Amino acid sequence: MKRIYIPFLSCLFLIFAFSSCRQDEASPIRNVKAGPTLLRATVGGGSCTSYTYYLENEQKSLGNVYTKQVLVNFAEGLSAEAEADVLAKYDFIKGATGQLHSNSAVLHNIELVDGLGCAEVEEAIYTLSEEPGIAYVAPYFLNADGLLGISNEAIITVDEGADTALEELAAAYKAEVLMSLSGQTYLVRVDKNSQGNALELANFLKDKEGIAHAEPDFVVSLQKP
Repeated sequence: MKRIYIPFLSCLFLIFAFSSCRQDEASPIRNVKAGPTLLRATVGGGSCTSYTYYLENEQKSLGNVYTKQVLVNFAEGLSAEAEADVLAKYDFIKGATGQLHSNSAVLHNIELVDGLGCAEVEEAIYTLSEEPGIAYVAPYFLNADGLLGISNEAIITVDEGADTALEELAAAYKAEVLMSLSGQTYLVRVDKNSQGNALELANFLKDKEGIAHAEPDFVVSLQKP
């Protein structure tokens, strides 16, 4: 029995060893740095979203996302060096090109590499939203009004006596009512843990009971397209 049993265990060991080697050879794909090639592979031939918003109850078109830059708010407490380290993880990013301020956040213009399509930029935004060092990320749009970015805030006007309704709707959306701007108009803040960005929040609230008007608070980039 010994002459049969011992070689059998040895063979099993060799089989597991070779199997482990084959798995190790295949695993590096999981460690590919996030770059344009990975974005293209992820979206395939996917189509782009055409975005709209409402201004005084009139629908306005924003079109597809701008493909050369996005807006990012870094997680609170990061140093400039740590912010740079976050951006360095992604090969689809060229670098930071300036700052803008909303009422509640410092928003950074993040320039993207050339050659990305709108579907790939949408995927890049999703990828960045998964980054622990980033608190908020949103697109820019290029239209007749210029280069408009979606800040982390929306401006919401409620019907008389509907303040509580706004608080409840915001809480359900994982947003925060920051302050009253005037009368029945409020500033509402979102982050990456909310159900959507400020544009999506405004469109979500538009037809809700007690909401008179909702629109995202845009920021205008001074960088030329």
